[in-house]
Amino acid sequence: MTREVIIAEYFQMWITKDFSKLTEYFAPEICYTECYGSQYVGLDEVQQWIKNESAKQTVLEWQIDEIKSVDNQSFVKWFFKAHEQTTYEFDGVSVIQWNAEGKISKLDEYQSKSDHIRPYQIK
Repeated sequence: MTREVIIAEYFQMWITKDFSKLTEYFAPEICYTECYGSQYVGLDEVQQWIKNESAKQTVLEWQIDEIKSVDNQSFVKWFFKAHEQTTYEFDGVSVIQWNAEGKISKLDEYQSKSDHIRPYQIK
């Protein structure tokens, strides 16, 4: 299975709320840092976070715009939209490190507002 397929299937897990393949994709020593600042170390912490988060949040969209892989890293540009008490959305980037077994061992997320302005656009 390619890295691109694993990434796409992981993003899709949040929409379907089916995380049954998570242990196939994430290394036991995974270190996952959310764009909000929370960090989860080890598969047990990641699974607890997913359980809690998916109970209160519905992911409406997690669209991949681009994936670039270099050596043991992949860079993923994406758009995310979810609903809790309100609906929210943002753009983001994930920096993913792969271990020798082809599993995700580190994942760092970064976010940006999805509403873009051009303050110096010539009209």
